[in-house]
Amino acid sequence: MVRVSTLSGIALLMMYWTAHMDFPFIENKNNFLLDYHVVYSAVLAYLYYRRAGHVWGLDALIEKLSFVEDHPKLRPLFA
Repeated sequence: MVRVSTLSGIALLMMYWTAHMDFPFIENKNNFLLDYHVVYSAVLAYLYYRRAGHVWGLDALIEKLSFVEDHPKLRPLFA
């Protein structure tokens, strides 16, 4: 379920990013609206886009289970 976890991770990182903002600067006075939370969110978005669960996770195996095949509403979580 890499797709679900990446979306949750992006939401969590964006909440952390906005929680300690001293607008328009983030952590120090040299940085304008960009810090490691945004970079990590971009990495998670890339993993979501490239379907990383089929390579590094169990998504490809779970997708072939009869339970997931019988319930097509679960396919977006794994496919």
